[in-house]
This record gives sequence, C-alpha cells and structure tokens, in this order.
Amino acid sequence: MISTRLCLEVNDWPEIDRERWHSAQAATGFLEADRPASHWSPTRRRIVEQAYGQWLGFVARNGLLDPSATPGARATGAHLTAFVAGLRDRVAPASAAMMIGALLRMLMVLEPDQDWSGLARLYNRLKQTAAPSRDKLACMVPASELLDLGIALMHTCERGATRVYRATRYRDGLIIALLISCPIRLKNLAGLMVAQHLLFDGPDYQVKLTAAETKNGRPYVAAVPHELTPYVDRWLQVYRRVPLMAAITRAVHAEKHLWVDRNGRPMSSRAIHAQITLRTREAFGNAVWPHLFRDCAVTELVDSAPEEIGIAPDLLGHADLRTTRKHYIQAQGMTAHRRVQELIAARRHAAAGRRRPGA
Repeated sequence: MISTRLCLEVNDWPEIDRERWHSAQAATGFLEADRPASHWSPTRRRIVEQAYGQWLGFVARNGLLDPSATPGARATGAHLTAFVAGLRDRVAPASAAMMIGALLRMLMVLEPDQDWSGLARLYNRLKQTAAPSRDKLACMVPASELLDLGIALMHTCERGATRVYRATRYRDGLIIALLISCPIRLKNLAGLMVAQHLLFDGPDYQVKLTAAETKNGRPYVAAVPHELTPYVDRWLQVYRRVPLMAAITRAVHAEKHLWVDRNGRPMSSRAIHAQITLRTREAFGNAVWPHLFRDCAVTELVDSAPEEIGIAPDLLGHADLRTTRKHYIQAQGMTAHRRVQELIAARRHAAAGRRRPGA
C-alpha cells in the first residue's frame, strides 16, 4: 500500500533505518569511539528526523519504499533530484536548503561509507541561491546602539504612571541589553532561571547553559558585562518583584524564572520576541528581532576588529569541540564575549564624546 503521508515518524521507518539511527545516537563507554550522532542535541536530532521522515514519505508516496533496501540504495540521484524539486514547490528556498542539509547529515550517519558529495554540492547551491525571507541588512543596527537602547529604557522607566508599567519597561530594557551582550538563542533567553542559568560569581553575573540546553549540544558560558551588574541587581531586587507580588498566589512557580510578564507569569519565547520587536521598532523605525542580535554582534566585531573574527564561533556558541575540551570551550567563550563587549563599550563611549560638544 502506498502511503500518502508527507512525513513518516521514526516508528514507521523501515527496520534497517530505525536500527541504524538508534545505533548512531547510542551513548558510548569511556574507551569506546563516539557514535556519529551521540553528541547531537535533542533539537538537531528532531530536525534531521523531520527531514529524513519527509524523504521517506516522498519515497513511500511514489511506491519506491522497499523496506529491505538500505538507506543508501534508495537515495539515488534521480530520486533525490525529484524530492528536491517537490520540496522547492511547496516551501521557501531557505527552508528547502535547510531540509536538504538535514537530510544530508542523516544520510551521512546512516551510510557513512557512501559518497554523498553530489548531494553536498546540491545543498551548497540551494544555500547560495536561497533568498532570505527578511531583509536582514536593512534591519540591522550597531550593537552599541542596541545596548544604548536597553540602558535608556531602564533609565527612563520611572516616567511611567504605574508600577507595573515601570517594571515592564525596565525588564524590556534589561532583556535587550543582556541579549546584545550575550547573544544566546531566543529559546534559551526565555528559559533563563535565576541561580541556575544566571549566576552571581562575585563581582558580576554569568550566563551558563549546559550542553543539553543548547542547540548544538555544547556547554555555553558568558560573562555579563560589569556595567550591567547594577541593572541586573535592581531588576531582581526591585522591579521583578512588582508583578510577582501582585500575583503571588497564582504564579509561585515563576519565582525562578528571570523574565516574568505583567501578571507575574513566566514569559514565553513569543512574548519576549514581541517585546523586543516592539521596543526596537519604536527606537529605530524597524524591528530588530531576537535572532538578528547575533548578526549585529558579529557585525560589530567585523567592523571594529576584523582580525579577531576567529572568536565569532565562541561568541555565538558554534564551536565544534569535544567534551574533553570542556574547559577550553568555556575559556574561549568567555574571551569572545568580553572582547565583543569591550568593542561595544568603546563605540558607545566614542559616540558619547562626539555628541557632548554640541549638546
């Protein structure tokens, strides 16, 4: 019977595919070699499962799914070309490129001895020709201006008429200032917990994420700039307590969450995204969405110190290093964040100096 489903779930994959995938993810012993996907994050595993499930769905819909065939035997050039053509007809070019990239990673895991250079070339062409869904360059602003905006929102929050308004304005300012200083992904930003991810290490704060909490399955650590320490203190000790006290009987579970809404509930990723785009649109005339903060931070680095672009992967948590180099990862990540923060601060101070004579 030919399947009509767009995507096959893992449990519906042919047995040989399931067994190879489960084996590729299996944890290894101390002296054993790593399995191909054993260090992948849950997010990456879901992405490649989705891509491979769509590939198998395509094969099944066309009556080509032989359960006894190996994954590599099914992935002929003609079948892959037809799959890509159908994919491009129903999704955006950038999404098609991402899907093919994930499929390539899965096939390399399931059939490591097969030559996938043809599919890799196709993937690279799709990436190069995929037009972004949003004009990022037109929406980007200097990282130093984003930090300025965050601090300005906190400084002017007392102009609000109500305590809740003042608290939410202060919160939004701190979110923007923290995100441009430590450009983590939105999901991680929304999930920050006090004393778990936001830690006070003496004079200043740190943001720490475990390998299981990051997209790439790597531990992440970043020092929050010393300049922001009093602002974080004031949020935790004063403004964050306003919505929490107002809703203490129904939102006790929010006590550990760094970000809470006006009703004392933990803020979702969608809510944080909405506030960031609102505040940046009001300030700059166009929205700077959370993920774009990462581009802004790297652009600041390239503009100010192009010779130091090598630290960009550490800044964004992209370093592909093994667990045995855990301490090196953390040290390099801290160095990257401190250097970018120094560049942002230098630009802000230089701009302030230029403004003073005409003030």
